[in-house]
Amino acid sequence: MSKVEFKEFVSKNPHLIDVVSSGKTSWQKLYEIFDLYGESSTVWDNYKENKTSTTTSTNTSSTTPTSFKDLFNMVKGMDLESVRKGLNSLDKAIDAFKDLVPSKSVAKDLYEARPTYKYFED
Repeated sequence: MSKVEFKEFVSKNPHLIDVVSSGKTSWQKLYEIFDLYGESSTVWDNYKENKTSTTTSTNTSSTTPTSFKDLFNMVKGMDLESVRKGLNSLDKAIDAFKDLVPSKSVAKDLYEARPTYKYFED
């Protein structure tokens, strides 16, 4: 089996993309299964079942808001005090890091070269 055939198989079965992106398997593993069993094997039924279970779970709890109402409900459910505390601790960590890193201030050249042909009087 070649890579081109595997790509065609994946384009015919786009639910495999969801299985890989959810972290349940890898492309390497799917390619090895495709290489060993082919595309008409019953092994692919396991991944088709995962497709239906992920579809129902994503429909019930969507992580990306699709409308203003969903966004408002997501913000409404946040604990703003914990967000404020988190931002304050992040600000303190950044200040501590700034203290550790030396500043790159340009030192002004205090040395002035004397003129070459100037005579000093005693």
